Amino acid sequence: MSEITRLEIQKNNPNRANLYLDEKFFSGVSLELCIKHHLKVGKEIDDAFLSELILEDERVKAFDKAINYVSSTMKTSKQIRDYLKKKDYNPNTIEYVVDKMKEYKYLDDEQYARAFVSSCSNKYGKHKLMSALKSKGVAESIIEKVLEDGSELKDSIDKVAEKYMKNKDVSPMVLAKLSRFLYSRGFEFDQINSCVNRYKSGTMFDE
Repeated sequence: MSEITRLEIQKNNPNRANLYLDEKFFSGVSLELCIKHHLKVGKEIDDAFLSELILEDERVKAFDKAINYVSSTMKTSKQIRDYLKKKDYNPNTIEYVVDKMKEYKYLDDEQYARAFVSSCSNKYGKHKLMSALKSKGVAESIIEKVLEDGSELKDSIDKVAEKYMKNKDVSPMVLAKLSRFLYSRGFEFDQINSCVNRYKSGTMFDE
């Protein structure tokens, strides 16, 4: 058994406290856990409790870092896992944080995929969007669902082509370059051929 002989707020982080056992510094601990476990000077604690306390504190720190990481932009579950892995958190802690973030609605891969498609459909085709979402760890089932539902994809190739063709003559050479450009942006061959043929026939902007 060990006795808590000092418990003081950290100077640089008022949300954490320094825990001293038997007059020796043991570890920093979040105030949340100090309150939860009623830690105070004079309380005796055993090794099993200390191990659990360290694990809980690691989870609190990892969760706080993950929340800060998603504060500016949405992230996928994979991105959170990769981020925490780089911070050297153990796999169990990482999975705990991911589960908690899903529970509190900080993580939602389908919502992320829909937002990504909505913001990027004016620049990329289906294949490029699919590849980008896969690289971010979004499940194929979610990607397929989102892309099938994505009404914004319907006219996206026309918007991309219109931007590319601005101030350009409709010539065979330019249209060949347009085809290659649209392919590089992830559009399908049938879409590309249809778009280019409309430029050739002069019906690109016909209602």
